[in-house]
Amino acid sequence: MDKENLIQIIKSAQRKDTDAFKQLVKNYQTYVFSLAFRLVCDEEEAKDIVQDCFVKVWQHINSFDFKAKFTTWLYKIVYNMSLDKIKVNNRRKAVIINAGNISELSEKIFSKHPEEDQINKNLAEIIKVLADKLTPKQRAVFVLRDLQGVEMDEISIITSLTKGAVKSNLYYARLNIRTKLEQVENIKIL
Repeated sequence: MDKENLIQIIKSAQRKDTDAFKQLVKNYQTYVFSLAFRLVCDEEEAKDIVQDCFVKVWQHINSFDFKAKFTTWLYKIVYNMSLDKIKVNNRRKAVIINAGNISELSEKIFSKHPEEDQINKNLAEIIKVLADKLTPKQRAVFVLRDLQGVEMDEISIITSLTKGAVKSNLYYARLNIRTKLEQVENIKIL
């Protein structure tokens, strides 16, 4: 969707045009779900976040001021809702990778599939599992940058972290994931 079209749709939604709002939901629900799922690592909770997010967008669409990108504003809402969900879940339970899970991860890494795509897919799945074990800030920065492709400046706005804090959290997230991958089978990731 081009910028001018998006502006017109948002302005219509600000006037409580439900068809315009449905268009926003249709265009962005996949992105919202993707980010929420990668942050909370639970499909049902991600679906709940998507619904709650768009309710909040509908309620606060008039506060969007067009100075920021719409996706940045939207991602900030998703980010905050996901962090709230993570905090609640951390209070309820602690997730521990047991020896069986590590064994399954190692089988995925070292599968003898001739297709490189399958190996890469397996590695991506493992990285997603390992990202779930990062601190909430590290996970958020890692997901936004390396999995969603969001630029550093936008991540700083979304997370309310300084650019330096974003870079630091990203560095430690990548280091943590690399270290855990190496521990799984004593492999060296370049």
